[in-house]
Amino acid sequence: MHYIDEGHILLFLLQVLVLLGGARTLGALCEAINIPALAGEMLAGILLGPTLFGRVAPTAQSWLFPLDETQWTMLDTASWLGVFFLLLSSGFHVNIRHAIRSGVAAMLIGVVGVLIPFIIGYPIFRSLDTIYWGDQATPLSFALFLSVAGSITAISVVARTLSDLKISKTPQGSLALSACAVNDLFGWFLFAVVMSLTTTAHAMSAAELVGTVLGIIGFVFVCLAFGGKVLSAALRRVETTALAQPAAAQTLIVSAGLLCGAITQWLGIHAILGFFLAGIMVGSAEDISQDLRNSVSETLHAIFVPLFFATLGLKIDFFIGLEVWPTVIFTAVAILGKFVGAWVGAKLGQQPLNLSMLMGLIFIPGGAMEIVVATLALELQLIGQAIFVAIVFAALLSSILAGPLIGIQARRMGLGKGGN
Repeated sequence: MHYIDEGHILLFLLQVLVLLGGARTLGALCEAINIPALAGEMLAGILLGPTLFGRVAPTAQSWLFPLDETQWTMLDTASWLGVFFLLLSSGFHVNIRHAIRSGVAAMLIGVVGVLIPFIIGYPIFRSLDTIYWGDQATPLSFALFLSVAGSITAISVVARTLSDLKISKTPQGSLALSACAVNDLFGWFLFAVVMSLTTTAHAMSAAELVGTVLGIIGFVFVCLAFGGKVLSAALRRVETTALAQPAAAQTLIVSAGLLCGAITQWLGIHAILGFFLAGIMVGSAEDISQDLRNSVSETLHAIFVPLFFATLGLKIDFFIGLEVWPTVIFTAVAILGKFVGAWVGAKLGQQPLNLSMLMGLIFIPGGAMEIVVATLALELQLIGQAIFVAIVFAALLSSILAGPLIGIQARRMGLGKGGN
């Protein structure tokens, strides 16, 4: 049996202390000036990584974050828990019943809001020079992953923005949240299919590939159709026991994420889809209160999620990785593509022009969702550092711009704060 020595444990604790403390502090400062916390959390890692700390004090930086395989494995494991729990909590915002009740308009906005940026992005990303590819990339896998990354909207950013603007409970806000729920669900399902096609298809026969895709579809259907009811029943059973509450209910929710993540990993796709599906089950379960969802989300976002974003900043020198051309290309395609997609979807759903404009702006933020896809693509060596930095830049910029732009359009429509 392999044991981790005391030196590794000591250094790991110091790393987590510095990263978590820096991430939470800078995240809070960003939130105080209406910038998403993830910007500050990533900035903490960038400042502590090779971008700044490694330049100013390379000896100290290499002592705190040495190129030691065991040390990085420990930190990466904690970071991956942050990814998983981020997707779990993001799913809390998706309520399938509400999305269905919102009707055809929400479905059209959500689906078209993914398809149009995907269709626009694919030929553009396919034309990018091979110097931006990762070592394991092919023309197909590179373009598909970038197209997916540029198509998904960060529903957590949207929910927070609409709540801050006091429009989340309006008919327009409800439609927007339902459409974003459809967008995220369809986008992550598309991601799962793309991942199966690009990372395992070469090792599968046609029959095995079809079986994998059908397995994904079947599992998604079971989770969406029955998951909420099963979780509600399980929660009622847990509440009748002598177990301490809400700790037992919180454990049940996290356990659902772990189980679904293990199943999707076994199916041949990444565990993050399972965690997201578990989050949707929680969001759709009638017997799970919003207070319980909030308590789980707040705990995860206080510890694990900031650690994930901060650790990302340690891995790349952003001064070296930043290249203007791919950054401009991806940012333009992601922001404009999602705006046009949601606008077209709203018009197809026979929504008025001003509401279609609002939907387009609401779909802009890529936030954590784009960064998660970029992280997976980097881990799989499908993209190079320049593309990773480009996606991070687009995700942060779109999330920062979304609040003011949505607020301006909402005020024009007489909605929320400052409305008539």
